[in-house]
Amino acid sequence: MEVVTSLEMYVIDRNAEWLGVPRLTLMENAGAAVARHVLKFQTPNVLVICGTGDNGGDGYVAARHIHAAGRRVRVIALGEPREELAQLNYRALKRLWGVEIEVSQTALELLALQDWFGWAGVIVDAVLGTGIRGVLREPHATAIELMNLAPAPKVAVDVPSGLDPDTGEVRDKAVRAALTVTFHKAKRGLLAPHAARYVGEVVVEQIGIPPEAETIVGPGDFAYLNFSRREDSKKGDHGRVLVVGGSLEYSGAPVYVAKAALRGGVDVAVIAAPEPAAYVAKAQGPEIIAVPLRGERLSLNHVSQIVELAKKFDVVAMGPGLGTEGETPEAVREIFTQLSGAKPLVIDADAIKALSGRRAEGLTVFTPHGGEFRALTGVEPPRELEARIQLARDWAARLNAVILLKGRHDVISDGRRAKVNSTGTPAMTVGGTGDVLTGLVAAFLTKTSDPLEAAAVAAFVNGIAGELAAGELGFHMTATDLLDKIPAAIRKFAR
Repeated sequence: MEVVTSLEMYVIDRNAEWLGVPRLTLMENAGAAVARHVLKFQTPNVLVICGTGDNGGDGYVAARHIHAAGRRVRVIALGEPREELAQLNYRALKRLWGVEIEVSQTALELLALQDWFGWAGVIVDAVLGTGIRGVLREPHATAIELMNLAPAPKVAVDVPSGLDPDTGEVRDKAVRAALTVTFHKAKRGLLAPHAARYVGEVVVEQIGIPPEAETIVGPGDFAYLNFSRREDSKKGDHGRVLVVGGSLEYSGAPVYVAKAALRGGVDVAVIAAPEPAAYVAKAQGPEIIAVPLRGERLSLNHVSQIVELAKKFDVVAMGPGLGTEGETPEAVREIFTQLSGAKPLVIDADAIKALSGRRAEGLTVFTPHGGEFRALTGVEPPRELEARIQLARDWAARLNAVILLKGRHDVISDGRRAKVNSTGTPAMTVGGTGDVLTGLVAAFLTKTSDPLEAAAVAAFVNGIAGELAAGELGFHMTATDLLDKIPAAIRKFAR
């Protein structure tokens, strides 16, 4: 039986909506599925216990369907619903005069309804689902006790209330269900051996989530990143990024990386660049800090300086604007050798070409377009999406890294998982947009321990920012316009 964690299921649920399947539809399908299983019990009386979240919303839908099938239904709401979709289904149920509803927000109010638990021939547990966090509060604890004391069999919605959906552990108390109806895929904790006495029989119901929802990058993926800040935060607490790039000919690329990292939410972004690029970078604004490296290009003489400097930073982004002349490729390889495994790395542009076939020793993200992918692997990426996904997965495994293969559909893989980003616009073919993406990947690596999700959300935000800029400027946008739209793109989706 395939399993997912509660976080993965949250992401899938939100990304299904991004694909055009409303969460209200998913809730309707979930509640209807529960009702079908409840109706198999040969009893005229059904009691449904609903929490205030989405699990309660599933319960209200189930109650409506059970009522429509001709059974007598009573519902106990453990407070007014707090989630919008649950509120909609609660209000719909209240309009049905054939369903008895009582709101019980305290243990005493629940105890006054003890006879309802004895009346029921089957009880539907729609209290907590995957929403359990720590020790149970009232009235949830009393509701679970009363359900367990009742002789009627219990049907749990998604997860028995009180059971940790990821580990199967019970920290306080949990509903002992005869049947657990879970959705899309089983939650990992349901299959834990020690959870068997609580989950009973497990049935997995499909509720209309398309398989693409597990692969597409969407708003749900922001759940993997932490953009929150404490009141007592100080400079540097939310990320420091070092950008190694630039040369005599190319000075703008590292500036885009640094500015994108700052727009992505880091506190400090510093550019280490050969002198001509460093001095140009300093002139781009007071927020740009640049460390000049003597000479016109990156050389072996700079390796020890960069490795020492990197100790002060959380993430190192290397490649944009470096060029491939002189000692630069050899210097890139030496920096990579010394930092791989010591620091999270984002490798782009000319650094990708220098590291052809090199296996990473630690957390590394390569961000190639088609030509750079060919330079990295020796393989031309195909046009067909499924083939691109498989190729990215294969090479990510070989290189022990995350690969973000840029294109009409960005493909991101860590060798095991794969994600596809479909945001963006043809207006983003303008130079510099890839450098902005590199900066976002570096920034988001400071917000999560999952490099695949850092790269995936970076691609998503980069594409959304491009769409926003193109919406105003059409095909006349620049990478600077892209930078300006990053905050709006993040605010729109970040929790």
